[in-house]
Amino acid sequence: MTDAVSNAWRRIAGWLTVHAPGTAAQVRGPADPEEIDALERDVGVPLPAELRAWWLLTDGFAPGVLHALIPWIHVPLPVTKARAERRWLVRLSAGTPRYADVDDSAAGTFSQRYQHTFVPISTDNCGQVNFVDLRVGPAHGCVSEWDHEEGFLQPPTWTGVTDMLTDIADALEFGRPAMVEFAERLRAAGSASDPRAWAGVLPDGELEWNDSP
Repeated sequence: MTDAVSNAWRRIAGWLTVHAPGTAAQVRGPADPEEIDALERDVGVPLPAELRAWWLLTDGFAPGVLHALIPWIHVPLPVTKARAERRWLVRLSAGTPRYADVDDSAAGTFSQRYQHTFVPISTDNCGQVNFVDLRVGPAHGCVSEWDHEEGFLQPPTWTGVTDMLTDIADALEFGRPAMVEFAERLRAAGSASDPRAWAGVLPDGELEWNDSP
């Protein structure tokens, strides 16, 4: 699985270097393993090998950057920022009385409380984060979006970090939409929304995601 992460990230980084150099310039080098370990201790359960592998390849994007990598407008978080964001969201959610008594449930199931085992990996800088769901269950390790107003009330976006990176790499290299399987999960849940995203590049060399080719 970690080989698949490395391969997908190599494809993404290579495509960005050639086609979206503005975004490529924001990619940070490997994360400090001690910072990853510190985050793992905070969470209290082992981080997925695929998440650790990704962070050992890149420690997110430069601070303050608005260049999106993950559809639609999510920017990968450095590990230290992910750690701080998680702590803040857990405290904020736990301090809300009507959510405070919600019990942990299976990974991938809806939650109006930001759970202790949600690990943020990206932000849209508007109050939403993508997180890895480390609750127990068959969907353990799935990637979902947390909404600062509604919580986690949609099916998982990807089955894991490898699935996310591979989906992005395929969309970049082959010109096909990302999040096709997520769109299918939404339809199965009765939603009419279409989250599919096609990659494009702005004049300044910045990657963007669009709702059509």
